[in-house]
Amino acid sequence: MINFNNSSFFYDPFPHCILNEFLEKSVYEEICKEYPDLSHFEEVKSKKNENKFKKYRFANHLKDTNSFNNFINTTKATKEFYKYLNSDKFVLSLDEFLLKNEVELRLSSNKNSNIKQFIKNLFSKKNNIDFEFSSIPLQNGYIMPHTDGGNKLVGFVIPIIDHKDQYKADNLGTKIFKAKTDKYKFNFYNKTVPFDHAELVRELPFEQNQMSLHVKTFNSLHGVGPIVNKGSDENILRKSISIFLLK
Repeated sequence: MINFNNSSFFYDPFPHCILNEFLEKSVYEEICKEYPDLSHFEEVKSKKNENKFKKYRFANHLKDTNSFNNFINTTKATKEFYKYLNSDKFVLSLDEFLLKNEVELRLSSNKNSNIKQFIKNLFSKKNNIDFEFSSIPLQNGYIMPHTDGGNKLVGFVIPIIDHKDQYKADNLGTKIFKAKTDKYKFNFYNKTVPFDHAELVRELPFEQNQMSLHVKTFNSLHGVGPIVNKGSDENILRKSISIFLLK
């Protein structure tokens, strides 16, 4: 279902890439149309004394899994995509793509089992993936530089472009960072890094029918914003789908 053929791969400071036209155009457009409205979302609140982000989310890993599952079952394209992401076909295709680009995560093998046993173990868990609808205000929305939790292997971000005014803002893309300060250079368990201690390496474009991918490492710093609104309605959001392949 995912087309891995049209990619731009980068290795510094950690493996990440952009996949263009990763879905059939009609499927991507249908997923955009099926994106849930804000009434389904909860506001994500940072821990005390930590301004980690300003965003809303609706995900399969939150307490109210019934609401998420009920919503997915009302959709067509999103449901098929979600089903595909929870399949061994997706894992095998991803592993093949990464290996072609000299990134070996051994998704389809391990020391003590063949591929069938590995996949059986992988999918015996409640979820193979975290799947999150994420919405960030165009007015000063942000996600601070972070590396993702230690239980994650690979992260994906899919921009949802369903309104032309979403482009009336700067800093919409996912930003790839390096830590400027030594004390932030080893960060396996997702401690946030202040923007002024992170050096921007590149900003991945926020475009239609595009998916970015990054491998979770001890230095896989990435974030969003702060978004600068340049004339769009303040009610318009930066919408995306964030996906994480779990260990």
